[in-house]
Amino acid sequence: MKIFIFLLSVMITIVSCNQSGKNKKPATADTLTEKKKDTVVVLPRILPDDSDVGVKKGAVFIYKNRGFELFSGGASMGKAYASVINQYNRLKIPGLKIYNLIIPNGFEFEVREKYKNLAKPAKEAINEVFAAEDPEIIKINPVDELRRHRTEYLYFHTDHHWTSLGAYYAYKSFCASAGLTPEVLDSIPSKVKPNFLGFFYRLTKSAILKNNPDSVRYYLFPDSVNFFIGSKAIGYWALSHMYAEQASGDNSYSVFLQGDLPICKMETQHKNGRRIVLVKESYGNAFAPFLINNYEKVIVVDQRSYKGDFINMLKAEGINELLFINNIFAAHTQFHIDDIKNLAFRGANK
Repeated sequence: MKIFIFLLSVMITIVSCNQSGKNKKPATADTLTEKKKDTVVVLPRILPDDSDVGVKKGAVFIYKNRGFELFSGGASMGKAYASVINQYNRLKIPGLKIYNLIIPNGFEFEVREKYKNLAKPAKEAINEVFAAEDPEIIKINPVDELRRHRTEYLYFHTDHHWTSLGAYYAYKSFCASAGLTPEVLDSIPSKVKPNFLGFFYRLTKSAILKNNPDSVRYYLFPDSVNFFIGSKAIGYWALSHMYAEQASGDNSYSVFLQGDLPICKMETQHKNGRRIVLVKESYGNAFAPFLINNYEKVIVVDQRSYKGDFINMLKAEGINELLFINNIFAAHTQFHIDDIKNLAFRGANK
């Protein structure tokens, strides 16, 4: 009888545990993700008004002692850009993974209530482009990551480009989508080029901008890198240097990759089988050096000036990843779209 009572009590305990479990959702990976999402703080785009007043000087909006471009690209142009990216996906090059990263401009992170109608929201415009792209394309929208660091030195004061730090946060967004571990900058040595007066200053000759010059920081990663300058001839590579140490003053942004070379290549000591090509305009110059921390080969192609056989170059170099990285204006500008489209055919059979 005692054994029976003991067994009965065990059965009741088991049943009661099972019954209570029915009322609880299992702690699956999905629910854990949901809990994490609940803790993510989405920062507002529109900031409270302050006493600073912006002034338009030609195409440049001068505000907070800085110059800005005001983005207003239309959805039809964004769809045209998406269509061109789709064209590469539909070539069905075996084993080629394709990414698209669109970079917001600096004003996106300084929008105040009184100026909220001056520019179209970048996150929405980027997502409109992505909505028109093939599902196989891996889409990276870095707006939220950049916004979390909006008070840092992400964009130059006197120039339309981003800084190396701004590019770094977009690189972190890329790594999250590409299954990579981003390099941590805390212990990475760097150099700085002072007294940079960029494109906005050259356009406006504004005393406000002249009195707020920029500095260009570039990071000296410990990875061993061989840097080559190429040509339209497949397989031709001349050994050179990743950074143009001689760049200075108004030309300081050209320190990255020696400026807008038609094609260049970085080979590292990593032997992980990952080989990537970046197709870019000048914003990509500050971004590309970060990838030497993750790839065994990084080739950078300027969509505006490369005249070689792009598709056969991808195959000859054993490329298995392709990243299109353009700022939001380029992604909504016809001549940039045409340059990317023509890249697939330019130089072929010549």
